[in-house]
Amino acid sequence: MFPPFYAQSALQVGAEAKVYALDGRLLQAVRAAMDDFIPPGSREERPCWGKPESYRSRVIREGDIFFILIHEDPDACGAQYVGVDTGARYAVSIDGRILRRSVGAEPDAIQVPEPVDAGIPGAERMLEPESHLQVDGGTL
Repeated sequence: MFPPFYAQSALQVGAEAKVYALDGRLLQAVRAAMDDFIPPGSREERPCWGKPESYRSRVIREGDIFFILIHEDPDACGAQYVGVDTGARYAVSIDGRILRRSVGAEPDAIQVPEPVDAGIPGAERMLEPESHLQVDGGTL
């Protein structure tokens, strides 16, 4: 599960006339996520939404894992590009390995379907092992 990226306000890095100290492991994690989201290549051939500078990132560090949210910068491409579910969430280890990704509107948790009973009343009991049967080593 990813942490809530908007539970608190974020420090805006990049304001003019300010000094920032950024950890190299943080930069490595953000780069790993961004390179996965938009693979490196020629920028001239890409539309606006295909360039890293058209996105913003939010980062939360929990222990040895960086959780990174990449989402559109609504001011970057103007009104000609309207994105729907175009962001991504990443869990990146402190050594730069991507541990998990969720792109677009993918759910946080793995969806496990309910068991199917094929409409037979009492089918759930049919799946339980019969304790009164003797096992003879594989003879049918």
